[in-house]
Amino acid sequence: MNAEHNNQQVVVGYDASRESDFALQWAARVAQRRQCSLLIVSATEVDQSSVELARPGIQEMYLRQAQHTAESGADQARQIADLDIQAEGRPGDAANALIESAEHASLLVIGHRARGVLPDIILGSVAFKVTHHANCPVAVIRRSPRPLPSMEYPVVAGVDGSAYGVRALQEAARLAADTGSFLRIVVAWKRPNWNLWSLATSLNPLAEKSEGAPQTDHPGHDDPVYQQIVADTEQQAQTIARQAAEQVRQRYPALKIEQIISEGAADQAILSAAADASMIAVGARGLGDLQALHLGSISRKVMQRAECAVYVVR
Repeated sequence: MNAEHNNQQVVVGYDASRESDFALQWAARVAQRRQCSLLIVSATEVDQSSVELARPGIQEMYLRQAQHTAESGADQARQIADLDIQAEGRPGDAANALIESAEHASLLVIGHRARGVLPDIILGSVAFKVTHHANCPVAVIRRSPRPLPSMEYPVVAGVDGSAYGVRALQEAARLAADTGSFLRIVVAWKRPNWNLWSLATSLNPLAEKSEGAPQTDHPGHDDPVYQQIVADTEQQAQTIARQAAEQVRQRYPALKIEQIISEGAADQAILSAAADASMIAVGARGLGDLQALHLGSISRKVMQRAECAVYVVR
């Protein structure tokens, strides 16, 4: 294990739910592999401004309950890993408690379950807040965790050319190298919307017709200008993937790397590439929805649907 992990802590949120059991199991195994301590945090989930807390002994009662839950999680973790395990009950909501507890951690692990009638769109408030504000990478566990990375279970990195994507790539490469796994780099690209492109062209009086282009008011998808834009967009994706692989090889020359360039939705490309993966690494944000290559909110969709652990890197 890489020395940079020594004496660093893994923090996991625990509330005795099925999803938090999965997160606890995964966090314990990661801490064991990293040879670092594990902190199990349970929050009271009571608004600190609540009038109820003004009653004598109520705050202490909720804290005792949270501490008891955390201790119960610690007992489970000790059955999985032989390491320094601590339990802590904290006041307030879970998101703030976890963010504060993980201020100096190497990793924060949370369980997540989709809620509401639109599970592919709605992300739980705790997961959303933690992944966007924690100082360290956040691992989101939805289901019974797969084995940790190995040559049988790769690490997948969603890359889009943004700074967040670069940091996700760096984290994924380090994890793959540390664990004797291999890295699968995924870049997705989309064709520019034909209707919007055609409309913009028709409304631009300065737009020039390319030589050989159909001289009609409504050229088809075979218009050479449009086709060149499509080709350039795909080439941009290939360049991003190639540069990402080169960057990784400079630091980890022995690491096995695969590249997947996929046309279509980024979340679908990442999830398809992760069918046999141990984990996925994505950036918390990306280039934005107006770009042909984007990750950004895609991280939320990946968290909602992934069958493996999802690392969200800021």
